[in-house]
Parts: sequence; structure tokens; C-alpha cells
Amino acid sequence: MGLVLKHVEQTKSGSWQYRRRVPKDVSEVITKREFKRKLGDSQKEALAAYPQYHAQVERVIDAAKKRMAGAVAASGPSASEREAYAEALRRRADLVARGATEEVLELAADSLADSFPQEGYEPVGAPPVDRHTVNLLRLGPERYRPPEPTLGDALRLYLKEHLKADSPETDSRVTGLATRVVEAAIAAIGRDPLLTAITREDARAVRDHMLDRVKATGRGAGGKVSAATVSRELSILSAVINFAKVEFGMPDTMPNPFSRLPVARVAKGQGQKASEKRDPLPPTVLTKTRARVLANAAPELALIWRMDLPHAARSRRCCRNSGDAAVRVPSSRRGGTALMAHWPYNTSKWARLREAKLAETPLCEICARRGEIEDAVAVDHFKPVNQGGHPRLLAASLWQQPRSSQRRRHGQEQALPPAIQANRPAMPPCPRHER
Repeated sequence: MGLVLKHVEQTKSGSWQYRRRVPKDVSEVITKREFKRKLGDSQKEALAAYPQYHAQVERVIDAAKKRMAGAVAASGPSASEREAYAEALRRRADLVARGATEEVLELAADSLADSFPQEGYEPVGAPPVDRHTVNLLRLGPERYRPPEPTLGDALRLYLKEHLKADSPETDSRVTGLATRVVEAAIAAIGRDPLLTAITREDARAVRDHMLDRVKATGRGAGGKVSAATVSRELSILSAVINFAKVEFGMPDTMPNPFSRLPVARVAKGQGQKASEKRDPLPPTVLTKTRARVLANAAPELALIWRMDLPHAARSRRCCRNSGDAAVRVPSSRRGGTALMAHWPYNTSKWARLREAKLAETPLCEICARRGEIEDAVAVDHFKPVNQGGHPRLLAASLWQQPRSSQRRRHGQEQALPPAIQANRPAMPPCPRHER
């Protein structure tokens, strides 16, 4: 059975060669008629050499197709001056690669210019790419410099180099957002401005245009776009310009008009803190919802509600992260803060027992007797040791309470109620809920 590979054939001498005609759509870029190379004298040699050369040919054809697409885009009415200049520079480079001399380049420029009406020495009505081609062929890139970049040029560079828009791994939503933001800015300004020509006044006009937009879909449809959304979009504009300043080699002294542009002014005392914006519900709604759930819910649901509260995670972190056995409580003698670093609180046994108790009962046991749900952040004895309480580390003699309750209890040295159960004393009242 003979060797069957695409574009591979056996010659009359018995060797194997790769032979492929250049596609017509790239014949203007690839000047030769076909790709042709000997792969080997045997099938084994041909099989070994085929993948590498076939991949090389595919890359050349793909590059030619992209070149053709770029040439078409640069010749279109929506192409920028900088894109047209880049295409003209590639045309000149192709002529130089084919061995064209300065005289040949000058003749090619005159031939292209003669196809348009001329006024003096310049073609009239020529597309930007042809105009740049004529000037580059006559003067060269050293004397005929590229045009200044515009905001649209900055966007295209940002998409290609920073966001990698051509990569299949790039999220199209990210590139789409950047495109929409910059195009909205160009529409607000009324032109595709040069980066050096954008003023602070233009930036404010863009900001006001964004704030006046009306949401068409999603939550809040029919209302104005929020100031937070506009702030994020202005940050994207600022990032695009900063990236262009570096990549285009623009001077560092060029200001970024979108940098630190204020979006919305709020009267003093009427704004929201960042922590309040992160809360899913306002405190007043949480309070009313909490009372309703705890009044009608089963104990299990009450426990789930406590775990969902915004402050629950912080409270649990406080008790979990306190790796030492010391508990900080107010001092009744000095009115300050004393560190309980004495026996039995400074032992590892107490630390393990304390963690086990908190894990077993995460709620304040005193508050639970009153029908309230509070986080337990400390572990203590039913009866203070200095009032005759047993100092041994027995789990049955431990109770839990909120931090504020424990501080009051230790600070005021409240006495236990007379009610004593058979094997376990009754819970003392939680000072946090005393009226």
C-alpha cells in the first residue's frame, strides 16, 4: 500500500516530495506559484519530514491571510491613520525585500500618485493608505514619521497586547466591555481624539454622558446607571491610556485626563461606608427579620439564621483564632483590661476544653434560656472561682455567653441565683439582656 498524505506525491525517480499550489486569495502576498520540497527517498523518511514542513506551510498561508485581512481593513473607511500608515509601511517593506532600489521606490511612488488627481506634489482624494504609501516610498520611514495615536488606536493596542483578544482563552466579555467603554467615550467626545489632545473637559463630558445613560436590562432597568458602574468604566479608560503611553513611547509628562476623575459628590454624612455597601441587607431589615425568625422558627432554623448573619463569621473567627488559653476581661480593681494568664486558664487542657465547648455549643446558653440567639465567644465557670466555684476543668461546670455579657459578669461580680439543679447549677442571668 502506497503512502497517502495530503500534498505528498512520489516522483518518477521513486522519491517523495511535498507539492502544494499557493491559494489564490493570498497570491498577492505569496509571489511564488507553489510550495515544493523533497521529503525523502523512502516512505519512512517522508513520514518523518512531512509534519514539520506541512506545519511551516500552514503558518505561511495563515500569516498571508492575516496580512490580506489587515490590508483590507486598513483600506476601509473606518481605518485610522495609524493603521493606514502601518499597511503602507508593509508595502514598502515588501518592495525592499524584493530588491527594490531607491530609484525603483521613487518610480513606484510616482506611478501610484499618477492614478489620482494631484495638487502640487500631493495626490488629491487618495485613500489614507495610498497617501501614506506614496510619502513613505518617496521619503522613507526616517523622514516620514507615523501619525500620533488616537484613543481608538489605544483601544486596539490594549485589546491585542494586554487583553490578548486573539487568544481563544480570552473571555469575550472582558474585551467586549473595554470596547464598549472606549467607543462610548469616543461617541461622547464626538470624534476619535488624539491621546495628546484629550482634555480634562473632554473627560468630564464623557463622565456626564455615562451618568445620563439609562439601564435597558437587568436589575434597576429604566433607571440611571449607578455612579459605581461609571467609576469602573472610567478606570478602564484610564488603564487604556496608561498602557498606550508606555507602548507608544509617549512622554511621561503627558497627563491622563481620566485619572482620579470624581464621579459623584455626596453631602457630608449622607454617604455609605464600604462595609455598609457590602452588607446584603440594611441593619434595620436584619433586626426585624431576626426577631420574626426567632419568634416563629424551630431551634434548628434559628441556628442556621445565626450562622448566616454578617457578624457571625467575625465572631467565630475571634474565638477560633484565639489560640492561647488566656481570656481578656475587664479588671474590677483597676477598671482596665487584665489578662487571665493564671491557672487553670494558662494550661493546654483548658484550651482544648474551651475549644471543644465552643464547638459543641456555639450559642450563648444563658441567652438561649431567655429565647435569644447570641454568639458564644468565651467559656467560663458557672460560679466564679473567687466565690467558691470549683476550679477543676469539668465540662459540666462550664457555660458560654457573649463577650459583652462575660465582661459585665466579671466586672460586677454578679452572684448566682439560688436555684440549683441536682447535678448542674442553673444558668445565671445574662447581663446583656437585663433591663
